[in-house]
Amino acid sequence: MASKSSPPRPAASRGPVITLTTTRAFTFPNYSKAAQLPAGEALRSKAFDFHGRSWRVKLYPTGFTPATRDFVAVFVKCRTQPFDFYDAVVTVKILDKKGEGTVFDDATAKTTALAIGDSVFSKGYVEFARRREVAAACVRDDDSIIVRCTLLIDAEVVAKPPLVLPWRRTAKADDGGGMVVPTPSWMKSFALDSATDTDAASTSTATGVPEVVTGSHTLTISQFSEKKALLACGECLRSAQFRLGGSNWYIKVYPNGHDAGSKDNVSFFLARGRSGEPETTAEFAFELANFKEAGGNNKSAKVRATFDNSNANSSEHLGFQRAAAELQSAPQMRSDRLIVRCKLGVFRGKPPCPLLAEAPAIAAPPDTRSSDFLWLLKSQEGSDVTYAVGGTTFRAHSCILSARSPVFREEMRELVDNPEKYPWRYINVEEEEMTAQAFEALLHVVYTDQLPGMSYVDPTEETVEAMLFAAERYGAERLKLRCEQWLCSFVTPLTVADILSMAVRYDLRLLEDACVKYATPDHLWEHVKGTEGFNRLRASCPHIVREIEGKQRKY
Repeated sequence: MASKSSPPRPAASRGPVITLTTTRAFTFPNYSKAAQLPAGEALRSKAFDFHGRSWRVKLYPTGFTPATRDFVAVFVKCRTQPFDFYDAVVTVKILDKKGEGTVFDDATAKTTALAIGDSVFSKGYVEFARRREVAAACVRDDDSIIVRCTLLIDAEVVAKPPLVLPWRRTAKADDGGGMVVPTPSWMKSFALDSATDTDAASTSTATGVPEVVTGSHTLTISQFSEKKALLACGECLRSAQFRLGGSNWYIKVYPNGHDAGSKDNVSFFLARGRSGEPETTAEFAFELANFKEAGGNNKSAKVRATFDNSNANSSEHLGFQRAAAELQSAPQMRSDRLIVRCKLGVFRGKPPCPLLAEAPAIAAPPDTRSSDFLWLLKSQEGSDVTYAVGGTTFRAHSCILSARSPVFREEMRELVDNPEKYPWRYINVEEEEMTAQAFEALLHVVYTDQLPGMSYVDPTEETVEAMLFAAERYGAERLKLRCEQWLCSFVTPLTVADILSMAVRYDLRLLEDACVKYATPDHLWEHVKGTEGFNRLRASCPHIVREIEGKQRKY
């Protein structure tokens, strides 16, 4: 926006001055439709009153000008004449999908435009946030976004309130019907600083000087593949801002890398979310929380860095990178959800002396035992025993089987003690319930402690029951546990009854408790009772139905 020449400012007030402030939040609906508007077209909030003036928020979803069409622009405009608050402070923020935490604010905005004239005051941001990043981080399920603005004005205290003349509006184009509805009243009570404390319990530890305040924050990214396809290299997803150690922070995840050299990686940054704060030293590390059980490269090394918002290169720091293809193909991403946790320690006061710096550490390479043992199983190298199941033969290693299952251990002892009975160390499994697919899954878990790929297996198929039978037959508790974890991920009101019946039948206590707890609330139980699985559950496990309905009376 071209800045107009400022008129002469009035003389400084001689009376006492107080600071007036107001915070308003507005919901802009139908955002995906608004994103089709041409550049320069604005969405307007309903006008609001503050200190005898009329104000309005203007949002440009496709850019303030064609040259800035990749950015969302936001302005706050005074609609009343005369306007003489030239030092008014305007803060604009876009909230996260829940309407709670700040994702974009003045610290993330790229440029600021200010226009002051004889009859208009407008202040805001031409390049407030990238359009694709707003779409990925701030558009709510009902296709709306929430913009919150705060005004601070220094006003002279007078004995009597001045006569307020009827408003004379200076921009008639703004009087048209707005596309915006105000948010509920509870949203307007937000304080100026929208950042909240970290979700983990922060602690302060003082071992001499300086004091270190520690905490953590978690960012959950659902539909990661969809967001990765939406964003380009250099564009990121942001967490809501959180407050720790006197500063606001947020996590940045670049699904396609932060620069050309990292375009095949996913980059994780920690950034400080407010401008005007003093230089801060912090230590941080990233962890992929849903990769915890996988071991290996799911954690970053600890990074110590100085954050300074006056220097663009020091306002954020890279903490972790993972190859995008490896990340998306991992079994932990089956639900297409990435959970990133940042552990952060903020130094209060002077950073530690270099002589007291933490000793260097050498990171151990990722644990490859799982893949090594899987190769051993598939290559059959060194195998010394054969199992025949359902017309399929499997070669295995007696020492590994003995170490992992008490039943296998007894069978291996019998092979050694009766060589004339088993001259070829060949064992035929004749149980009808044992299928070749289930036995293959059993061996996979015995060798790797992980289930094989089951993306095409339905949780109610006979294959799952055959695997549970194999787990019972060979005392493979790890296979039972892995099946419980896998089945638990499929629990919905439509499936919980059948999964609960299976849990009772095979004594899957953890899964049973999880299903009972899930189905207990009244609004869920009503849906469950409308399914065919409920009739089977009531017929086979009536005590479970009584248990759930008994808990409902206490719920």
